[in-house]
Amino acid sequence: MQDDFGYEGRRRRQFPVLERLRTLPLIGAAVFTVALLLLVYQMLQTPMMWSNAEPADSSPVPAAGAPSPRDPDVPPANSPPPAAPASPGATGTPAPGASPSGTSMAPSGSPTPSPSPVPPAAPRTTRYEAESASLSSARAASDHPGYSGSGFVDYDNTWGSWVQWNVTAPKAGQATLVLRFANGSGRSRTMSISVNGAPVLVDLLFDDTRAWENWQSRTVTIQLNAGVNTIRATAVNPNGGPNLDFLELTA
Repeated sequence: MQDDFGYEGRRRRQFPVLERLRTLPLIGAAVFTVALLLLVYQMLQTPMMWSNAEPADSSPVPAAGAPSPRDPDVPPANSPPPAAPASPGATGTPAPGASPSGTSMAPSGSPTPSPSPVPPAAPRTTRYEAESASLSSARAASDHPGYSGSGFVDYDNTWGSWVQWNVTAPKAGQATLVLRFANGSGRSRTMSISVNGAPVLVDLLFDDTRAWENWQSRTVTIQLNAGVNTIRATAVNPNGGPNLDFLELTA
């Protein structure tokens, strides 16, 4: 019979706590085995539960008030029925902006085109022959070549002799006059130009052209009224005025 003494005859000490700790690995192994069995059992049961459950809807829930996407094949609510296609025997193509029923449909809100600005009329030049004008102390002549029309006007050697034209201006404003003349007297001659009875150019000089066959032009600017105006060229020297061929008006 074994006693509690060792080889040296000493009594062996007993530690109850250490004796209990020796059983912990066995307890832990038993607990781990039970937990593993429970886990395997639960894994075997889970697929059956998933198969019986309804599939979850993963599509996003539309926000409140936001229109749901419309199926392109389904017409929206309260939409008019589609128009019937034109019959094969129908002729003619509806004009742009017209409805299928033939009623004109103007685009709403489109701006009304403004009228294009009318460009101003180009100045017009009109010739008035001197021999066709009103004459005082002057006469129509044709004894010197180079004139226009049927002849020219020869002033008498008299102070105050004149030639007067009736001209038409398309509008009131500035106009250009061209007087074609010849002066073979050897000295300059002066005349006064009046418009509608009022002198506008006094002592207008017409130079010597050295011969009565040499014609030159004198250009002046005046103001005219719209419509008919009278223009008078009056000699203001005792020798009278130069020979006048015509008056050209640009207005």
